[in-house]
Amino acid sequence: MKTATLSPRPPAPKTYFFGSFTVQHDPEKRTSALRVNFGRLAAVAGLALLLLYGAGTAAGYYWLHHVRKVREIGVADVALFRWKEVRREIAVQQFAKAKQAWAAKNYQAAYIAANSGLRNDPDNVGGRLLVAGFMQVAGSTDMAIKLLEDGLTRAPGNRELVRDTLDLMTTTEHDRAALTLLHGKLASGFSGPNGQLLRTFEVLATLNADGPVPARKLLDQYPALRQTPDAWPVVARVLWEAKEPMAAVATMEDFVKSQPGNYAGYAQLSDYQDAAGLVYDARQTAESACAKFPRDIGPRILLIGTLAPASAAEIPRWEQEVNRFLAGFGDRPEAILMLGNLSGRKGWVELARLMYEVAVIREQNARPLVLYYSDALMVHRRFDDARRVLAELDRQVEGDAVLEPLLWQREIVVASALGLHEEARETARRLATEFGRDPEQLEIIRQRFVRLGIPEAVAELAPHAPIAAAAAPKKS
Repeated sequence: MKTATLSPRPPAPKTYFFGSFTVQHDPEKRTSALRVNFGRLAAVAGLALLLLYGAGTAAGYYWLHHVRKVREIGVADVALFRWKEVRREIAVQQFAKAKQAWAAKNYQAAYIAANSGLRNDPDNVGGRLLVAGFMQVAGSTDMAIKLLEDGLTRAPGNRELVRDTLDLMTTTEHDRAALTLLHGKLASGFSGPNGQLLRTFEVLATLNADGPVPARKLLDQYPALRQTPDAWPVVARVLWEAKEPMAAVATMEDFVKSQPGNYAGYAQLSDYQDAAGLVYDARQTAESACAKFPRDIGPRILLIGTLAPASAAEIPRWEQEVNRFLAGFGDRPEAILMLGNLSGRKGWVELARLMYEVAVIREQNARPLVLYYSDALMVHRRFDDARRVLAELDRQVEGDAVLEPLLWQREIVVASALGLHEEARETARRLATEFGRDPEQLEIIRQRFVRLGIPEAVAELAPHAPIAAAAAPKKS
């Protein structure tokens, strides 16, 4: 009698990933079969993506609220990927608040609002220019330049941003950096719509950095600039410094005719005419500017400068215009500063001192006017008087990062003129210490003393000067 044997029960199938995959093993055939439940797989994958989306939304919301402190964005904005759009809308409001605060002279609030707006919308060119403008007013030119250069990384073809960045660089003696930018990040733009603008700034930066000879050669390589009205002020500067004064005057006359609403053109033309001995023409140009811009301070300052009396007979006309200026603009602090600055450059000692006394009486910041007064004294080679005035100011401005370097540069000039070479070297060491971490600015200052022919300052401000690494003793 045979004994019946039971067949082994086939192993139960194994499932994976929440039942999406089923594996059935056949021990006799030693094979495995994989079955995919596509419906379940899609459901599980969808649920996983939904969980990941929720986690990402929560993380994004937390980051915006608790890290970036952007409280105006809700969970729905993050979930619907509207957070960038919302931040742009917030930035517009913040930039508007910044302008209002600035108009109300609440400068700290203006800067905070503008900076917050830029963080919310870093691609906003207008906002970036606004923040850079605030930085310049605060004396942070290097930070403003860096901010604008960062903007060019985002928008290298934006004409307004390109123009303002290069304009700031070439008017603050950062011409080497401007050339590096032109030949680097902006190089591809020479063949685009900004080509003439870039060539104009290349000629200008070359003129400022290397002088008229290489600038004149570069200008000859770009003949189209002579047919480009926007480039004419730069063309005229090159011609003027290349000892072609009449060609420079003619170029600026054409510019003023082509752009009568640009005050800078009148100022440049009048300066050239005055320096070329065309005094009557210079005064006519200044008077035209006053007629065109009757409410502006600049044209009146320009006219006063052209009326500098060369004889006793011309004094009454000059005094009349000064009195008219003070009657019309004398209540504005910036007008007093501008007239004081002009007085310093022209050597009008009594007027420079008067502007200082006016500022003191009105309890305005009179310290810059002391510098202008010393400038007027130096024009007349009254170096002992200038030294006394500057020494008094030196005791008042300690720690002022803006005025102290300007004061020290004048003290070096005075000390050198009086033969006090060790005093000039000591003050130069103070400058080297102050700008030891800013070699570009230090080189700009050193080049000024190269042009002035003061070797003791040039030596102390050289990059290899060891004193720049340690604090120099302050004068008693």
